[in-house]
Amino acid sequence: MKIYKEFELKITYFYNTSMYKLYSYFTNDGSIGLFSPEADDIYHSTYGALSEAYEKFIIPANLKKYFNSKKQVNVLDICYGIGYNSKSLLNYFLENFATKKNCQNNNIDTVYTNKQNSKKEHESINIDMIDTNNILSKIFIHAVDTDKNLVFLSPFFKAKKNIFDKNDLTFNNDKISKMRNNKFKNKYKLKKSINYILLQSIVASYPEIFEDIELKQLINNKEYSQYFDKSVINFYRFLLNYWYKYGVLGKIISFLHNIYYQHISKSNKIASKYLLNKIITFKLEINDARKAIKNSNLLYDVIFLDAFTPAKCPCLWSYQFMCELYKHLNDDGIILTYSNSANIRNAFVQAGFYIGKIYNHSSGKYMGTVAVKNKKLINENNFIDELSDYDIGLLNTKAGITYQDPQLKLSNQEIINNHKIEVENSNLESSSKYIKRNKKGN
Repeated sequence: MKIYKEFELKITYFYNTSMYKLYSYFTNDGSIGLFSPEADDIYHSTYGALSEAYEKFIIPANLKKYFNSKKQVNVLDICYGIGYNSKSLLNYFLENFATKKNCQNNNIDTVYTNKQNSKKEHESINIDMIDTNNILSKIFIHAVDTDKNLVFLSPFFKAKKNIFDKNDLTFNNDKISKMRNNKFKNKYKLKKSINYILLQSIVASYPEIFEDIELKQLINNKEYSQYFDKSVINFYRFLLNYWYKYGVLGKIISFLHNIYYQHISKSNKIASKYLLNKIITFKLEINDARKAIKNSNLLYDVIFLDAFTPAKCPCLWSYQFMCELYKHLNDDGIILTYSNSANIRNAFVQAGFYIGKIYNHSSGKYMGTVAVKNKKLINENNFIDELSDYDIGLLNTKAGITYQDPQLKLSNQEIINNHKIEVENSNLESSSKYIKRNKKGN
């Protein structure tokens, strides 16, 4: 316990010295949203972070088609953040396509265990395993983000809070305050096991999470305690203790499974089984998505493009980046994004995609864009419509001029400056004139 006390002392010291601050709040559906002062933008819609993930990414993706036809579905989650898109996807998978029966015993290789009565530091043990012959499908998620703090924090955030004070913002933002007063009915829930799946996967990929001072400071800061799941934090602390006790573990997943079985409730044991059998594989990559996609040799069935708005983060919305996504999308795959911008849609078109717009049946509004190689995927999807003649015409105005990043290396500001010059020098009709002309014509 000496190490744990030293850990607490370090946390006390770093409370006032950490440079990282969270701007978190509860959205209208009880899930947690974030605000970025640097980008002056929100990560999630105030009407509901979880609802947004389901309605803009999960539902219109028509995931049933992929899970029913493929042995493994490959997903790329660009700008993972605190993980709502991946969490919602895993939740959908567990509820609809993951087997829940026919377990059998199998032998696991030598791993570290925590049995108090064992004379050996490590030994082989038998654990319950899922019968892989009963698997409906498997899922592989490649999640990418540059913000280490957010991705490390992602497993600790509560799935939702049913009752919360809508006037409890710890920072000033009139837009968020106003939007939170709107009434909203929560339709979606996340299984608690999702956060355990993510934590185990992140630990396996980035064991340095145990020595990350900023993470420890954040999850122990009382200012943020209402947003974090205490049971996940306790599990992290338990893993932390074992990490220091045993050092670097060659077979971290097996290790986690064994201690998980002995110290975590039965309701969460199934999560570890899915990981061990590679029914669920979650790969986190802390990297610029432009580099990550160029280094990947995978073809993806589903791609979530959830970066900050194009005006703030154009590096992930350029024509050249769309070309890279085209190379890495299966012929029957789909890209989904919340953006309705004409230049983003035009970038997709110029890269070779067919595009459609996402229709939300609940609100009766269009709320995003999809890009596919196979046009049938648009025509066969009840949540996607083709662009209207008006939408297509808008692509041919100045609003449709795409962002350019030829070597996929420019900074956001460089891309913005170049784009501004191109728009100013263009002879294309302005979007405002186009809109007025079409309104007059109608």
